[in-house]
Amino acid sequence: MIRKYFILLILLGLSVGAQAQGKQIKNNPRYDRKPLDFGFSIGLNYIDLRTRTLPNLSTELPGYYRVYSETSPGYSIRIISKLRLSDHWDLRFSPGYAFTLRTLRFDVLNQFTLERELVERQIESSFLEFPLYMKFRADRIGNYRLYLLAGPKYNLDLSSDEDVEDDRVFKLKSNEINYDLGVGVDLYFEFFKFSPQIIYSFGITNQKVDDDTFLAAGLEGVYTRALLINFTFE
Repeated sequence: MIRKYFILLILLGLSVGAQAQGKQIKNNPRYDRKPLDFGFSIGLNYIDLRTRTLPNLSTELPGYYRVYSETSPGYSIRIISKLRLSDHWDLRFSPGYAFTLRTLRFDVLNQFTLERELVERQIESSFLEFPLYMKFRADRIGNYRLYLLAGPKYNLDLSSDEDVEDDRVFKLKSNEINYDLGVGVDLYFEFFKFSPQIIYSFGITNQKVDDDTFLAAGLEGVYTRALLINFTFE
């Protein structure tokens, strides 16, 4: 999936850039010399959960067979502030809000009926996101410029059930640290810059809450993996 979106993004940038070169018009030629700049972004997110079970799950926890996750597309909104460091480097701080819904399905043995069943737990999250990125920009060609970005991100889940005392709820921690890697293209127009981008996010911190429930007992760790598709306007 990531490769497909990456190819589409590059083709879009090359197409727009080729059209701009053919017209011999360079929009906003001094745009990237601004020491400070601001903007916003809207986007889609696919925030999944990667689970790590006990090494010998079937013997260590009889009746616990496997667990898998499913994600639904969510959305995100961010505010962008940029500090120019050089012709090719920017420092970017992009706080924002993201909503997502994940589902964990547990293949387990019902302790009362002794029948195998699929137990489903939905996890709704509303994140306040605080990413800090370094952005490297290639040389500008016509009206487009490819770039890479990377950096850490702190998430605070406002919808976390971390402290809820209910065995029917699968709990995740409210605080999370991620590392983001992204690629995109800056497209220069007469009065603004439009930048589609794709970011892959790796959760670093273990989000599992040890609450002594059977479903949590079979897991060593729960980590976030996310694909973010953003459209920025500056």
